Amino acid sequence: MWRATIKGVLARKVRLALTALAVVLGVTFVSGTYVLTDTLKHSFGSLFSQYTAGVDLVVRTSSPFGAGDGTRRRLPASVVDRVRTIPGVDAADGFLQGYAQFVGKDGTTIQSAGAPTFGISWSGGDQVGPARIAEGQRPVRDGQVAMDVGTAKRNGFKVGDRVKVLLEGEAEQFKLVGLFKLGTEGDFGAVSFAAFDPQTAQRVFGAPGVFDAVNVRVAPGESVAVVKRRLEQTLNPAQSSFGRAFDVTSAAVVANETRKPVDQVLTVLNDALLGFAGVGLLVGGFIIFNTFTILVSQRTRELGLMRAMGASGPQVIGSVLAEAAVIGVFASAIGLILGIALAQVLLWLLPGFGFPVPKASLVVIGRTVIASGVVGIGVTMLAAVVPAIRAARTSPIAAITELRVEVGSAPNRKRALLGLVVTAIGVAIGIYGISAGLTVNNAVAVTFLGGFVIFLGLVVFGPLIVRPLSSFIGRPLRSVFGITGSLARGNAMRNPRRTSATAAALIVGLALVALVAIFADSLKTSVRGALNDVRADFILTAPQFAGFSPQVAQRVSAVPGVKAAVAFRWGDVRINGNEETVNGADPTGLNDVLDLKYVSGDANGVQRGGVLLSDREAEGYGKKVGDELTIVFPAIGPQPLRVAGIYQARRFSGAFPIDFIVSRDLFARVFSGNQQDTLLYVKAKPGQAAVVGRRLTRELKEPFPNIQVEGRAQYLASREETIDQFLNVFIALLLLSEIIAVLGIVNTLMLSIHERTREVGLLRTVGTSRRQIWAMVCGESVIIAVIGCVLGLLVGLLWGWGVTTALRGQFVDTFSIPRDQLGLFLVASVIAGVIAALLPAWHASRLDVLEAIAHE
Repeated sequence: MWRATIKGVLARKVRLALTALAVVLGVTFVSGTYVLTDTLKHSFGSLFSQYTAGVDLVVRTSSPFGAGDGTRRRLPASVVDRVRTIPGVDAADGFLQGYAQFVGKDGTTIQSAGAPTFGISWSGGDQVGPARIAEGQRPVRDGQVAMDVGTAKRNGFKVGDRVKVLLEGEAEQFKLVGLFKLGTEGDFGAVSFAAFDPQTAQRVFGAPGVFDAVNVRVAPGESVAVVKRRLEQTLNPAQSSFGRAFDVTSAAVVANETRKPVDQVLTVLNDALLGFAGVGLLVGGFIIFNTFTILVSQRTRELGLMRAMGASGPQVIGSVLAEAAVIGVFASAIGLILGIALAQVLLWLLPGFGFPVPKASLVVIGRTVIASGVVGIGVTMLAAVVPAIRAARTSPIAAITELRVEVGSAPNRKRALLGLVVTAIGVAIGIYGISAGLTVNNAVAVTFLGGFVIFLGLVVFGPLIVRPLSSFIGRPLRSVFGITGSLARGNAMRNPRRTSATAAALIVGLALVALVAIFADSLKTSVRGALNDVRADFILTAPQFAGFSPQVAQRVSAVPGVKAAVAFRWGDVRINGNEETVNGADPTGLNDVLDLKYVSGDANGVQRGGVLLSDREAEGYGKKVGDELTIVFPAIGPQPLRVAGIYQARRFSGAFPIDFIVSRDLFARVFSGNQQDTLLYVKAKPGQAAVVGRRLTRELKEPFPNIQVEGRAQYLASREETIDQFLNVFIALLLLSEIIAVLGIVNTLMLSIHERTREVGLLRTVGTSRRQIWAMVCGESVIIAVIGCVLGLLVGLLWGWGVTTALRGQFVDTFSIPRDQLGLFLVASVIAGVIAALLPAWHASRLDVLEAIAHE
């Protein structure tokens, strides 16, 4: 049986090649994703491991919310002197970190894809810390700055240049006195570092007399654990005078905390890419299923002879699964190699897309190899199980009578009943996800699961609805192309189960594309509606909603013709144990720049220490105007605030909901560290909007080159452009599954033509031209593609409605259908059907007529 299996694979190697290619593409995406994200984690991990090079222990104030969460308060400089007196401490230096962003020689800010731009203090003498001179000298006084080697190299800076730096206030000119590394690393990819002497750092970061931490080096021969205990015992009694206890942490823990946000982003990226790879593999599974189903049908006589010669049912199943395993092993190996190559290409391309990464060798670990094998072999064999069982049921009488069993030629009641049950289960899951009051993430996940189960029900129903669909879609072909169109229509209707399985590969990809397009259009429609609540004439932001100096609002308020300028900043808090975001704003001009649509109350009480709540959160926490809401702030702990007003317009940012608003003064007291604004709404005096816009641009260009001054229409266009970029990235990634689905059509048509070789020969003998053969095959392919598109768009509409309904009130407010885009997808499917038919049509038209007639 094993020898027969190998010979069977070799005899059908061409017909199995496209099947293997579908698996290869899926495995390539899986292995490439793992190699890419593992390499990025390793490279950035190496970077952040150097962030505390030369440091043994780090002294900080305790975390406000526990478990390392929340922004820590800064500690007074006197703590540094106290730490230096502890026995076993060899050296200790205060360390300060803040916002510092270089301005390039072209006048634009240096920031790659929203990556952080750090400013740090750099002590002198017997310093404790990671900074090491690579060229020049360290900064020792005000007016001097050092830059990391990678940023200097990429932006053409050298020691001695004058460089502008954006800081707590407006941009300042500094002399570049040195280039530095952190530990052994000098190139941090998209991350940039600016280093100042401690006194200058305290000034430019708005932190006079304080540090973020104290870096400690333990004396030679001393135990780090012992010194750590001494520090904790000595410092924590200061809680009564300073107000908070201190944490003494190992440098390794601090380095891991610093890299944690990057790891989280890369984990999300990894999961997202694996999701797209999973879609591709699911599509590939349909192709494998269809291929082996056709092959089993074509091998009826061969399998019957094997059964007549004594082969048992399990042996036949083993033979078919062994063929699948051979394909899976081959595809997994090729896919792994191509995935590694793909990861390397992407790492080469990332800098060109504005995201340089630290240099590092490719990381290929055992998990990647195992995952590639399990995915490639597992998907292939799983998809071949049902065809294998059908093969085992081939009767020995088939070899004698040359009976050919046509699989799935008629619908049946069991299939209809099963389809109804599966679809009903999917509907029930979807309704539960939408209406059960789950968290946003869980609601979306459950709703999408329900939609996927409905898709499975559609797959079960497929053979029952494909025949009438093929008849309806193929009717225009009969009118346009006559008998050729009729033949194409009849071929698509001939085997509903085969046509259904081929179209299913298209359905899943197009459904996801439609879902993303519907969500993006609903989001854009919601943003347009939300910005109707903005009364301001201009909205000021930094790229990627990065923070910017509070002095921007001060400058803007002084511009002639400005009636009101209200800046928003936000910070994380806890309410009843839930993580929430509180926003600080000046309530004086709030009604001038925004129409918050108050349900009750107003902004007057905010200036007296109250809080504004959105109606959504007021309902969630059971609060009304006049009630107290206890908020746990990172700097002062629990603070009861009286609810001053409840409003409806919570999405006026055009990007994310704003549910809690306190006064700017209160915000400054309850949050520590370097506070920055993120949004600034500006209202001009009547009739002066145009001139105010020009004045704002002129006034802010030099001191704050990172600020974007946009009118409401421009701001809306920017948000829509961001959403379109998101849409384009998703569609590009989903293109993999559509490529695999097109390969499935090619494979099905090639196998179908092999099956109908004699039929094609007979058509040629009665006068059918090669061009008509081409038209017949192309017509059949287009029918299959359009079926997949129509059903895919219907499933996508269902998924889009479910997901937007689950997210209503959080990210979207309106369900909107992008009719033009969905129509474009339909046209693209027709084109894809024609492209998929090119090779099979050429093969069919080139068949030798006499050999085709003689074919069995």
